[in-house]
Amino acid sequence: MSIRYKAIATVVLVLILITGCGKAQSTATLIPPTDTPVPPTPTDTPVPPTATSAPTPTAPQPLDTTWDDRAIFRDGLIDAEQEALDRLPGASVYHIDLQIPDDFLLLEGHEEVRYTNQEGEPLDEVYFRLFPNIAGGAATVSAVQVDGLDVEPVYELQDSALRVPLPTALQPGERAVIQMDFEVEVAQEMGGNYGLFGYFDGVLVLDEFYPVIPVYDDADTRHPGWNVEVPSRNGDVTYYDASFYLVRVTAPASLTVVASGIQVGREREADSQILTFAAGPARDFYLAASEDYTVISKTVGKTTVNSYAFAARAEEAELALRFAADALRSFNQRFGVFPYTEFDVVSTPMQALGMEYPGLVAIALDLYDPNKQVAGLPFPIALESTTAHEVAHQWFYNAVGNDQIDEPWLDEALAQYLTGLYYLDTHGEGAARDYRSSWDGRWNRVDRADIPIGMSTGAYVDNEYSAIVYGRGPIFVAALAEEMGQKPFDEFLRDYYQTHKWGIATGDSFKQLAEQHCQCDLTALFEEWVY
Repeated sequence: MSIRYKAIATVVLVLILITGCGKAQSTATLIPPTDTPVPPTPTDTPVPPTATSAPTPTAPQPLDTTWDDRAIFRDGLIDAEQEALDRLPGASVYHIDLQIPDDFLLLEGHEEVRYTNQEGEPLDEVYFRLFPNIAGGAATVSAVQVDGLDVEPVYELQDSALRVPLPTALQPGERAVIQMDFEVEVAQEMGGNYGLFGYFDGVLVLDEFYPVIPVYDDADTRHPGWNVEVPSRNGDVTYYDASFYLVRVTAPASLTVVASGIQVGREREADSQILTFAAGPARDFYLAASEDYTVISKTVGKTTVNSYAFAARAEEAELALRFAADALRSFNQRFGVFPYTEFDVVSTPMQALGMEYPGLVAIALDLYDPNKQVAGLPFPIALESTTAHEVAHQWFYNAVGNDQIDEPWLDEALAQYLTGLYYLDTHGEGAARDYRSSWDGRWNRVDRADIPIGMSTGAYVDNEYSAIVYGRGPIFVAALAEEMGQKPFDEFLRDYYQTHKWGIATGDSFKQLAEQHCQCDLTALFEEWVY
């Protein structure tokens, strides 16, 4: 039978949510929403459950596409977002050729990236992150060249960082093409931050599998300018500039492959398939694949929303599709329309409940089991709140970037607050109030300690990260809205998104823009909660 909410006057639940970006736990009272959901708008029309995007007849060769030709990314952006193709002239462009073998366990790849020095000083080196080396797998590189010249890279930080020396200093505004071969052993036991990289339960999950350039903005004298460190196990590990990705994947023909961006090419060769994906602007590139996935789809405005899950979880996949569509409608209206023509929700194994990626959210397999309580919650409470939280990150993490390691509150506290707005828009004030009570439940786990929400992930101990960033964090955002006034705050948050879209925001820029909107001094409030 189909799965729907039943009208229940009151149900007292223990809410222990592990959100998409960390093992954040809390205890609170939550009443399942009983208000009538907002009906679909005329633009929400069903799409047959077939392929996600119409492929072109033949697959373009990534390395044959010129660096300045961004036409291949056009179909992945809605009409209103086309200007982003010209807005980021200095964005890095990645061309990646990935080979996935029949047993999924040893990836081979070739990568070329055109990097532009957008800093105010010459650069003698460029760093790449190799996160498989701290996520239960192993990554190595070879044949590294800069503009055709061989160079000797140096592994650092438990081999999670690769320093590539430049033959000559790269002056501000100059570009270099860096290329390398890479080989990656895929983890078979969950490791790293939340078990997001490996082959588990019949699903290949490739979180941060390729060499990727971090943001250059750090004053750390050990790695001048480059934001590289061994991340804490508390939270997320990524901090990248918005870039463009053209990725060709050769994989067994039996695999259903879900990836950031849109599929722009597909070929078959015997028992293999060659798929080409174009994604950008995007913070990073993610891929999940399984022989057991099926997909259902619908449209929200100009965006096709796809929900991938095992065939046995078709009804649960339909629920996840509905939750994601409702969240897109809510945030489209409040902040600005979702920039991509495709959005994917995919069920994957992990130790968290969910994780955000550009144009895609991964939701834990366990949340799709109607007979299983996850973190003390009956189905489908955790599935809905997790999906809404991860969708919120499409606005704050992907479009608006921030340092997720040193200032995690900027995207996590906002995503929590936005999830409350989702409940308000979709189910009404009663459901929103009940969801907001979970923030207090989290904070109560550390006895409402006055620990700042603005610390780095590694500065929190034990369960403080969950309690403070995911609990006290959204309570601060609500306090900020009250201090500013709800209307000025709503205008500020929309402006914050539009102003920083495809750039990097900081706590300071957040505060300064808020003060401009309220014409007030928010220093005391930030000192009390953030610093």
